[in-house]
Formats: sequence, C-alpha cells, structure tokens
Amino acid sequence: MRNVRTDSWASSLTEEQSWQLYYKSRALKWNEAADWAVKEFGVEAPSRTAFYAWLAHMRGMESAHRLEQAATAAAEAAALAKTKTSDDALIAAYKAMGAELALRTGSAGEAGKFVQMAGALADRRLRAEELKLKARAQETKDEQLKLAREKFEAAEKRLSAVQGAVDAPQLTDAERVAKIKGIFGMK
Repeated sequence: MRNVRTDSWASSLTEEQSWQLYYKSRALKWNEAADWAVKEFGVEAPSRTAFYAWLAHMRGMESAHRLEQAATAAAEAAALAKTKTSDDALIAAYKAMGAELALRTGSAGEAGKFVQMAGALADRRLRAEELKLKARAQETKDEQLKLAREKFEAAEKRLSAVQGAVDAPQLTDAERVAKIKGIFGMK
C-alpha cells in the first residue's frame, strides 16, 4: 500500500485498519465513518475534504488490493487442497474463506467461487457415498445369489440321491422309504 502523507490524519492507520475503515465507509456517511475511526482507532478527526481525499486514494488502490486478496485466498485454497484433511473440514474452510472474503471486499462474486468449491466437494462426497452404497448393495446381491446357488445345488444333490434310491432294484420298499427319509433328514 502506498503511504499517505505523514501529516495526514490517516497516517497512523495500519494497512489492515485502512481497509477496514474503507469498507466500513462504503456503508456509512463520511462523518459517521470518521467518527467510527476516531473511536475505534484513536485517530484525529478528519475534515470532510481530508476524508474524501483519503477515500479517493484508497479507491485507487482497491483493485490491486482485491487482486492481492484473491491471490492470497487462492494460495490458501491450494494449500488446503494439498493437505490430507476430511472433506467436511475442507468444505467448512472454503465456506469460511468465502465469507471472510465477502466481508473484507464486499464482493459476493469473488466469495462465491469458494462457496462453489465447497459445493463441488460436497457433491463429490455425496457421489462417493452413493457409489459405496451401490457397491455394498451389489455385494449383498452377490451373496444372496451365491446362497441361492448353493441351496439349488444341495436340492439337486438330494433329488439325485432320491432318484437313485427309487431306481435301486435291490432295495425293499421299507428300505427305500428309510433311505429317502434319511436324505431329507427326517426320522
């Protein structure tokens, strides 16, 4: 930030305080913003002309300041993306960064990018959960199919054994009935 004159009422403001006052002054009348600065930062009360000159100076630097903030936010987002944190933590962080950027700059458009990133992460997590559920459902179906196949094969074996008992000419009717009961586990 280019410095204001050393004898200016705003010379004692830090860069952060200057931007805080600048964004606050966008919603207030000049004298209300000046009174707030006096009360909040302990600066001397500026004249109307001095306050508007300072506002013009700040307005001239606003574009560069926003670019700097966007670059900082992008760097923070990139750092977050590289960390191995949970999606919930990333979603919360992106939402917080968006809210902070909106509050600092008053630009919902720039903040919206972070909210969109949070939404994209939430969608990705939801799709991943859906895929897990589908995979689990498929595993259950596979298990049910395997069990049904085993039951069918066991029934086929019993039927074959019964057919063998019925077709055996050496067995008497009583022996045949006893063998068939044994095949089905009956007493």
